[in-house]
Amino acid sequence: MMIELGWPANALSPNHRSRSHWPRTRALAAAKKEGFLACKAAMMGGGAPRWSNPRIAFVITAYPPDKRARDDDNVKASLKAHRDGIALALGIDDSRFAERFQWGEPVRGGKIIVCLEGQ
Repeated sequence: MMIELGWPANALSPNHRSRSHWPRTRALAAAKKEGFLACKAAMMGGGAPRWSNPRIAFVITAYPPDKRARDDDNVKASLKAHRDGIALALGIDDSRFAERFQWGEPVRGGKIIVCLEGQ
């Protein structure tokens, strides 16, 4: 199953600093909802997949919005709420995900593609 997400908000980065907690709180809620809805859209028509394997490959391909250098650990941390939303949509615990990360070429606006494998 392939799920397409937008580039994570700056407020989700562990390195982001703000005088208020509200930008991060709002961004977390929006990211979880985006992950949930994107996963549900990817499942349209097929229903919830049955995962026979206890571990599910969670392959993240990050297509940054520009050519600036980025830390993969910050991008992965920024996707935690998205990951929670995807697990919620699938009705499973996200501890079953075996995460793998890779970089794609920059695209305008940036995007994240998550592929779930292990049926």
